[in-house]
Amino acid sequence: MTLKFSENLTKYRKRSGLTQGQLAQKINVTPQAVSKWENGSFPDSELIPIIAKTLGISIDVLFGVVEERAEPDLEQMLMDKIRQTPEKERADLIMKLFYSMMSAYNQYRLSKVTYPKELEMETYAEVITDNEIAIARLNDDLKYFCFMKVPENGLNCYVDASERVVGLFQTLADEDAIKIICYLGSGVRNRMQSLETISVRMNIPLKKVEYIMDRLDRFGIVWRVSVEVDNKQSIVYGYVNSMPVTLLLTIAKSLTRYIQFHDLYVDTWEHGPFRMPNVANDTPVPQASLWSEEKKLSEEE
Repeated sequence: MTLKFSENLTKYRKRSGLTQGQLAQKINVTPQAVSKWENGSFPDSELIPIIAKTLGISIDVLFGVVEERAEPDLEQMLMDKIRQTPEKERADLIMKLFYSMMSAYNQYRLSKVTYPKELEMETYAEVITDNEIAIARLNDDLKYFCFMKVPENGLNCYVDASERVVGLFQTLADEDAIKIICYLGSGVRNRMQSLETISVRMNIPLKKVEYIMDRLDRFGIVWRVSVEVDNKQSIVYGYVNSMPVTLLLTIAKSLTRYIQFHDLYVDTWEHGPFRMPNVANDTPVPQASLWSEEKKLSEEE
């Protein structure tokens, strides 16, 4: 059994992509201890379940008592679970799943996590690494989750200050434009409206409505149709229900309130999400010297 334990510890450590030092850090022991275990010795009994949990296997599998079962099809399990959940309860289930996935980035949190309750207003979970960015608003009055995989060459390959991007923010900087978007977004599907109708209902001058709707049409936020009634032609507009704009405005609201409270915060990034090799902005920041180094320098002087 000693031999089987050592073999399996090495096998499943490597399968998890961990070095001896990384495994040691996760379970709060020295790398030398892990090395000894892989060469024939046993850890203390209280460490055994922690090791098994860290490696994602059972104690029986770790000791070779039973063979590891085939990897479960997690994607199919999640699909089945969501489909079996009543529609009104799906959103809460999905938020709990996202929260658990974000919690997995905390390497020192081995126990099962549960979705928090009785939160302060504007409480968020955030994950920021060199490879991904995720944010979730946890409060009951509005829950959302956004996840982004950062490309190897950075987000600047996608984000730019092009004329259209600047034009979009210039449009959204207009209070009346936001009011019109919210008004159109409150309507039912396929409801078409004229400029005159929007002007009257929103109490915005017709010329201003025409200007805003023209810009929203360029960005695909609304769509226009030409209609003819009693030999008279006119233009009516429908709302596309653009999810990017909805998310943009929602996250903007959160940003203006400032993210003060975190129930989960993982911050391991070394490089920002924008990678700009032609601009000198990645020079390492000088670190403060250690107390021992300062003392040595003082003695030399």
